[in-house]
Amino acid sequence: MSGPMPARRMSRGGMLRCLFALLCCLLPAAVLAFPSPAVRITTVDGLPSNVVHQIVEDRQGYLWFATGDGLARYDGSGFRVWRMEHGLADNEVRSIALDACDQLWIGTANGYLQRLSADRQQFARWAGPSAPAMAASPVLAIQPMVDGSVWFGTRDAGLFRLTRDRRLHQYLPATDGRGLPSARVEHLVADAQGAVWIGSAAGLARWQEGRFQSPTTLGASSAAVTALGLDAQGRLWSSTAEGTVRRQLPAWQIQREGRERGRWLGHSRAGGDWFADGSTLWWQDWQGQHRHALTLPRLQGPNEPRIVRVLEDRQGRVWLLGTHQGVWRLGAQWRHLERFAAPLAHASTAPGGLAPAADGQAWWVRDGWLTRISPEHGFNRPRWAYAHAPERPDRHVVSDDGHGGVWVFAAPWLTRIDPVRGRQRRWRVGSTGGPVASPHAALQQCGDRLWLAGNGRLEQRAGDGRLLGSATYESVGLRPGTAAFALHCDIAGQVWLGDRDGLKQWQPAAGRFDPVPGGPRREVSALHLDADGRLWVADVEGWTVFRSDAGRLHPTLRLDAAHGLPVALARGLAGASDGAVWATTARGVVRLALDGRSARLYTADDGLPVMALDDSLVAAGGHLLAMDQTGNVLALDPAGMLTATVLPTLVIDRVKVRRQRRWIELPAAEPLRLNADDRDIQLSARLLSSSQGGAVDYRFRLRGEDPEWVRAGQRGTRGFPRLPAGEHVLEFQARGEDGRWSPVQQTHLQVAYSGWAHPGAWALLWMGALAGAVLATWGLRRHRGRTNAWRAATRRQARAEQAAQAKARYLATLGHEVRTPLTGVLGMSELLLEAPLPADAREQVLHIQQGGRALLQVVDEALENARLQAGKVTLQRRRFALGPWWLDVHAAVACGLAVSGCQLSSAHPLPADACVEGDPDRLREAVQWLSCGLAAQSGATLVTLRMAWRPGRTGLLLDVMAEPGACPSPRLSRVREALADVDVLADAMQGRLCVLQLPDRRWQATLSVPLDRCPSLLAGQDAQDIDDDIDGLRVLLVEDDPLVAQVVTGLLQVRGHVVVHAEHALAALTALARPGTQLMLLDLDLPGMDGLSLLRLLRQQGHRLPVLVLTARRDPDLEAQVVAAGGDGLVHKPLQGDALRAAMQRMGPPGVDRAGAGNGLLCGALPDDRGGQGRQARSGRRR
Repeated sequence: MSGPMPARRMSRGGMLRCLFALLCCLLPAAVLAFPSPAVRITTVDGLPSNVVHQIVEDRQGYLWFATGDGLARYDGSGFRVWRMEHGLADNEVRSIALDACDQLWIGTANGYLQRLSADRQQFARWAGPSAPAMAASPVLAIQPMVDGSVWFGTRDAGLFRLTRDRRLHQYLPATDGRGLPSARVEHLVADAQGAVWIGSAAGLARWQEGRFQSPTTLGASSAAVTALGLDAQGRLWSSTAEGTVRRQLPAWQIQREGRERGRWLGHSRAGGDWFADGSTLWWQDWQGQHRHALTLPRLQGPNEPRIVRVLEDRQGRVWLLGTHQGVWRLGAQWRHLERFAAPLAHASTAPGGLAPAADGQAWWVRDGWLTRISPEHGFNRPRWAYAHAPERPDRHVVSDDGHGGVWVFAAPWLTRIDPVRGRQRRWRVGSTGGPVASPHAALQQCGDRLWLAGNGRLEQRAGDGRLLGSATYESVGLRPGTAAFALHCDIAGQVWLGDRDGLKQWQPAAGRFDPVPGGPRREVSALHLDADGRLWVADVEGWTVFRSDAGRLHPTLRLDAAHGLPVALARGLAGASDGAVWATTARGVVRLALDGRSARLYTADDGLPVMALDDSLVAAGGHLLAMDQTGNVLALDPAGMLTATVLPTLVIDRVKVRRQRRWIELPAAEPLRLNADDRDIQLSARLLSSSQGGAVDYRFRLRGEDPEWVRAGQRGTRGFPRLPAGEHVLEFQARGEDGRWSPVQQTHLQVAYSGWAHPGAWALLWMGALAGAVLATWGLRRHRGRTNAWRAATRRQARAEQAAQAKARYLATLGHEVRTPLTGVLGMSELLLEAPLPADAREQVLHIQQGGRALLQVVDEALENARLQAGKVTLQRRRFALGPWWLDVHAAVACGLAVSGCQLSSAHPLPADACVEGDPDRLREAVQWLSCGLAAQSGATLVTLRMAWRPGRTGLLLDVMAEPGACPSPRLSRVREALADVDVLADAMQGRLCVLQLPDRRWQATLSVPLDRCPSLLAGQDAQDIDDDIDGLRVLLVEDDPLVAQVVTGLLQVRGHVVVHAEHALAALTALARPGTQLMLLDLDLPGMDGLSLLRLLRQQGHRLPVLVLTARRDPDLEAQVVAAGGDGLVHKPLQGDALRAAMQRMGPPGVDRAGAGNGLLCGALPDDRGGQGRQARSGRRR
């Protein structure tokens, strides 16, 4: 880029500018200075202090400033400051650095090293004045390493290394020169090989592999290092007072072409490096061939801006750190914007104009001078003067006719200049005096005609200047307003006009401008016709794109503030080479995208110089040129500006919630975790853009909750009174000045669950409810099944009981019918045996008697089984001694086990004379059935019987132990089923049966029976009772069966008794009327009045003689009925002599006065009943 060139008549200012250009040429390389669009940021803009020591950029895009009054963070719109009240050890922050975990390390002026966590919520203090080695020395440089250690240098305490295990090591200068060059360390850099480069007050040093390399070893100067850093290519730059040296790593040799006179300040992301020499600042590329110098605005007073460091952020903005002077910022587009100062400075108030030239440059007119301007090099040297009236404020306009001529209008003169030949012609337009209709003017070449609107006249001229038509504004319908009217010619040669009345078109027949159907009816400020033939119209409300069809305009696109257009009137429209449309406004330059759907406003925040641009905007050589009101020209590179535009980062900047009635700030982490009791949740989004005061609009949408986007305005804060527990996704967008919404960003919100609000708890609850329902259904079905089964079992049991009772009744009836004839068989055989018989006849009678007894036993066993199955077990309680009873049990069990070949072992630890009261026969049957059944089921080879007292001697414990042989062990259920009859007997005796299998395969069955203890029986008491002489009694036999009566009479007569027979009750009463009867034998089944009725009648009449009841029935409650009727004994048929005599003896001798029927004796089964074993009930001896 060339600087401003002097005109032919060089003014004093031009001479000074030439002198300055000459001085610039004396530099080692030509550094062409131009006014910089840098913006200074100070405490007025929110910076806590103008003293800024360092700037770094974190991962999210925030800029951190180490200032003299706190730590500041810049988000594109403002600063947030941390001071001592927020956790800093000191308000003066001297150095900052970011580690690999995005943690911010902070060095303070009082010697503290702190670390701010990645979520920017917690400060940690690692070193400071408490360490004796530091002695409150300011921390000037920090370098975090990849291995987690941190190096930091101090002003006068040397170099320190904080290891990963938080051990602090100090390094100081050594006398042998092997240590640190100086105790003052201001710069630290780590290279890719893990080495640390140290910039000290005594030169450059390097730490590698546990030792220092001195400046001499490195080939460096011993002067103080003023700058140190790595560029984008990994090369090391170091600066001292002697200059700047570039080293190529890892060889670290000095590159000869890398020496610079100025001080290195930093590298550029787009390539190149920044340098400064005193107050001179410039950027140059890596090869050093292209340089751009910057001239910062002068400060108040004699101080000049001096830059010590440069940082370029990810948006392309350049931050320049001054010495106690604040910070300067260059916009991201500074490389693609050039401002050329007007070549001549006059006090003229008439604005100038621009027009595209045929050679790709542009024509510039102002203050009576015409010259060319190049977008790359600025103003050209040749200039041509034209006629004008300096006192008039009318705009100077210019147009290239395309044939080598240039038309210039400066009221009231129209001049045609031939730059090649140097010829000029001029014509007067309108009057030279009187009021000016409008200070605006327009000059447009349309085909071979020149259209001129100025000085109140509209004229048409030929290419040679001949006047073809002239009229006043009013007569042709031109109504200029406050804004400049626009005159435009399309490809078809139609002339369009935009004024305060709207859009108009020239009508040749009428010789005037008329409104176009379909066009706008409001003030039009600019017109543009693109390559597609579309007409762009700019008015006060926005831009409209029209297509003309049959004399009528049809709008195809409408753009306004909703698309990013600024609320400002467009002053100039022009098309770029890529098809985009550009416009100048009072707020900056606007670019409309090729799709026409979004706009981008470029302002001073993007690097645009502060210029009051007018309606002069033209395209020249792929660039755009715009002029301000003072004649300065702004050159824009549209392609470069488009590539340099980086989408700003949109982040959640702050999260605040009300937790437990107080406001707290949470880290903007991903995901964001919230408690269940958090209320008034506020999330603030921030667009980290370069627009410091631009309008940014935000909107949010909670996925699944918000039906549409919720606008949050420029504040960018979305609030929720509360959020339901669970996972949420919050989407957010921002729209900057370009009107385009940024890509959708999202953050995940995790709201904790409280109690049963957790889905897992609900899932467990539902699972529990489902399981409960299933269990309840299963339980109900099972209960119903059990109920149905119980009912069925009850019905079956009832039917079984009914069947058993019917069977028992049947067997009882059968037994009754069998016992009666058996009485005759057994009794007659006994009588025959009493008589003298031959041996063979006696043997035959014995066989008859044995067969009768066998038949009686079969009948009794069948009847007993039927009673067991019917659950009607009768007990005959009497006293008995355990010794004789145990011998009977042993004999019965041994007999039963002998069949299967099983041995029996028994033990009787109880006294033989111990006496109990119970049913010995039922107890014997239970033990016999238990032993034999258990042996049969288990295949036992040895059965052991044991007897013991129950606890408290309340009964007997009978234990049966079976040792099985080689056969497999049966199931326990099968064994229990086989011992079901024993269980029934145990229940009848109010006892309990327990069967189990021991681990050694033995089986054990325990029968527990409650028995009442009684005094021991006297020795020989039973024998004495039996030997009582009761012969010679007078016996009344009441029996209706003649055979039974004959047998009983015979048996009694054989033993010396006198028998009187009565066949029915009446006969018995008649016989009792005669005195002498000592005993009555009474049959129950009598014709007419039965035996029990007769017995009751006798007791009611006062008869006290003993009554022995004879019956063939086996009813369970028969004994109770006999006792209740007043009977003294009961003998079951069939009768035998010994059984009858024993029953009579137990009743005692005759003649005893009886107290009543209730005190009688019941005689149970006699020795010939149920296999020869008798039953004995409670007896009372007559005294």
